[in-house]
Amino acid sequence: MEEDDIERLFLSVAEASENQTREVKDVFAVLVRSTLQYRDDMLASEGIIITVEDVRVTLEHLVPFLETGRLPGTTENIKLDLLKIWKDNLSRLEDSGKK
Repeated sequence: MEEDDIERLFLSVAEASENQTREVKDVFAVLVRSTLQYRDDMLASEGIIITVEDVRVTLEHLVPFLETGRLPGTTENIKLDLLKIWKDNLSRLEDSGKK
C-alpha cells in the first residue's frame, strides 16, 4: 500500500462534494484528520497498516452506526475502532457547534 492511498480516497470524495455546505466540509475534515491520525498511530504503535479497503468498508457502516448506535456485526477491531473514533470526534464537532 502506498502511503497516500487513504488520502487519495478522501480527496476523490472531497472533489465530488466541493459544492457542499460548511457543515458537510467540517464533517469531512473530521473524518479525514481522525482517520489519518489513527492510521499513523496504529503503524507506529502496533506496526499495523490501515488499508483503503478498511476505510471504505468502515465508511459504509458509518451512517447506520450513527443512526442506530449499534456497531456492525464485525469482529474486526480496526473497523470498530475507527467507527468509535469517528463518532467521538463528530460528537465533539457537534458539541462545539452548539456553543
